[in-house]
Amino acid sequence: MPLHYDAIKPLTVPAAEFNENHIAVLLVVGNRYGGQWKIDVLSQREHPGEAVALGTIETFHDHQRDDLTDSPRYPQLGLDTALIWLLTEAKEKDWRLLLWEDVSDQVPEDAQKFTIGARVALGGDQFVPAPGAVYADEALGTFTS
Repeated sequence: MPLHYDAIKPLTVPAAEFNENHIAVLLVVGNRYGGQWKIDVLSQREHPGEAVALGTIETFHDHQRDDLTDSPRYPQLGLDTALIWLLTEAKEKDWRLLLWEDVSDQVPEDAQKFTIGARVALGGDQFVPAPGAVYADEALGTFTS
């Protein structure tokens, strides 16, 4: 069950982010303020301070569902929302979501309730799938149905 969200900054991935195989490896980072998540897709750089936000969403806090924000599952709902957003964006742009890897366990334990992260790989519109390979958008296709 994803959360409702608004795209604050539409997702745009510059051609320079894609390698010669038309793959872009990006980071998803979300921080929660109260019940509202702010989730960015960031360029992946050698130095984290050089990362650039390529797109941003913010979730709505539903006061009728205050019970959710205290749930240990609430960070997963933030990740689920980011995943749905990326799957939707990829489909609209004729991209592929090749990889979705939850890296939230790399966040210090005391911050995991308020910070989420994922590593993603997008195949651009010229990406050529490997024969027989199953990518995240196919494996997770039922997630959005």
